[in-house]
Amino acid sequence: MNKTIVVTGIPGTGKTTVCNVVEKLAKKAGVDVNVINYGTVMVEKLQKYKRDLERDVMRKANLDFQRKLQREVAEAVSKKIRQLNGVKIIDTHMSIKTLEGYLPGLPFHVLQLLKPELFVLIEAKPSEISSRRMKDVTRKRDEAIEEAVKEELLFSRLMAGACAILTGAPVKIVINAEGKQEEAAKEILKALGVI
Repeated sequence: MNKTIVVTGIPGTGKTTVCNVVEKLAKKAGVDVNVINYGTVMVEKLQKYKRDLERDVMRKANLDFQRKLQREVAEAVSKKIRQLNGVKIIDTHMSIKTLEGYLPGLPFHVLQLLKPELFVLIEAKPSEISSRRMKDVTRKRDEAIEEAVKEELLFSRLMAGACAILTGAPVKIVINAEGKQEEAAKEILKALGVI
């Protein structure tokens, strides 16, 4: 199986945790899955500019710089994808909440490089997302007000719809309820035909 999928979710949905569980369960099933975290590659690229920006602060940087960095990261991720076999999961965001508004996480030029065959939106109840953000002291998250979370979820879905139109790839919504990461991961594996 050789496929590229994009798994997204707003901060606090648990998308990275779910991606890690997908990777673990797939390996048990004898399927090669590689998770590429877009944000991690972005932080690596920031070192080239000698910019000391954390991934949660990066989105407050100048928009032109963010777009330039976004392109460079897409090129690097695309190169990694071509070097890997099996299922490639790109762990990223559909939109980035900047000072100017919502920036597409996957603009057309990025989609052309990544060529995803499936988009998976990881979601959770707004109250759960708010609670997770408040508990996460390791990151500098946006405010955890439920109304703001609902708006972010809406924009994520809108961007996913636009990405589906541009690529022809389907969008699957997977709910990551509290303590149910394995169930969410199994839903993704079912969509891939792994289980």
